Amino acid sequence: MALTQNDAPHLQSGIAERLKRGGTWTWAYVDASGDREDPQHHAALQRRKAEDVLRSAGADAEVIDTVMAELEETPGVPAPVSRYVLVHDGELVLSEVLPGPMHAPTSIGHDPVPDLLPLLAHRPLDLPFLIVEVGREGGGHRAHRLGHADVPDRRDEQRVQGRTDTLHKFQGGGWSHLRWQHHTEEIWRDNQNEVATSVDEAFRRLQPKLIVVAGDIRARGLLLDQLSTEARAVVSEVPVDPRASDAAETALVEHVDIALARVIATRRHDFEDLLRTHVGRGDNQTVTGLGSVVEALQQAQASVVAIDAAAIGDRTLLALGSAPWIATAPEQAAGAPAIGPVPAVCAIVRAVALTDAELLLVNAASLPNGAPAAALLRWPVGPAVPAA
Repeated sequence: MALTQNDAPHLQSGIAERLKRGGTWTWAYVDASGDREDPQHHAALQRRKAEDVLRSAGADAEVIDTVMAELEETPGVPAPVSRYVLVHDGELVLSEVLPGPMHAPTSIGHDPVPDLLPLLAHRPLDLPFLIVEVGREGGGHRAHRLGHADVPDRRDEQRVQGRTDTLHKFQGGGWSHLRWQHHTEEIWRDNQNEVATSVDEAFRRLQPKLIVVAGDIRARGLLLDQLSTEARAVVSEVPVDPRASDAAETALVEHVDIALARVIATRRHDFEDLLRTHVGRGDNQTVTGLGSVVEALQQAQASVVAIDAAAIGDRTLLALGSAPWIATAPEQAAGAPAIGPVPAVCAIVRAVALTDAELLLVNAASLPNGAPAAALLRWPVGPAVPAA
């Protein structure tokens, strides 16, 4: 079994490069849902609170104004939804609408080390997926990406309008009825062949980890028959036609959420299984415990780092201004300038980004001995086999 980093979450807009340059970061992660009795009043209170926190932390007026301007923007997507704003040395780096419920506590700050965990919590994997809806007249698909509210490219949304001229039911009998029935089947099949061609092209270009197919039951079957083997391997079929009713539309949304959760759970399971395999072999390809994970990050030895943020709690680690980027104590700094003690989770996420590792958020109960952190290594630590 092998894990690759093809689906590892990535930080946009060169955040890792900016982290190397140092400077000061300002951020705000807040609930932006509008499903409240007085959403405007609630939003105003949240902005006032964020402004107070940033002013107390030493942010200047221009930086505060930049953050406030982003928080004032209407998300434009249904609740629940949150917003994450990130500013570096006064320059707006990110202003992201994050669909779904809050995945971490509200976080607002102004510091040399940003809190990037909320962003990665909403995007635990770089997970593109397609939603395909089909009917007898054709169908279409739209591309999405886990934790992203917008479709970045119009090529990622396609609609195929097939032939509908003779899809009505023929009410006669005998051989003529059979002839029309076969003709109708041919039109359905041709329509779904067009949709399948469009979906396969999107699959090759975007490499989605999931394709959700919904719509008319006969059209779904015809589509699946004509999809490529590779695309069909990641299909999750919804037994409803979302055009039929609001309840069916809700069922589609719930199905997508469950299917995405399964993909994420599979990724975590694969990591945990591989971790147990290496521990069982005693091949020194893994480390567990906060201190050992920090040592692995210091050497850029960690390939995949798994943490339980709740289990780490309010512990702190030392953030460093250059490699090795992180330490448990000043004597581990290896001559690098110390930025200072910061929340351990923030220090780990920063070091993961700076060493091009992958981050997984897990439950400590799934890690060896209930450790709050563990890592798979790029190369073994210590002797491969204990000395006799």
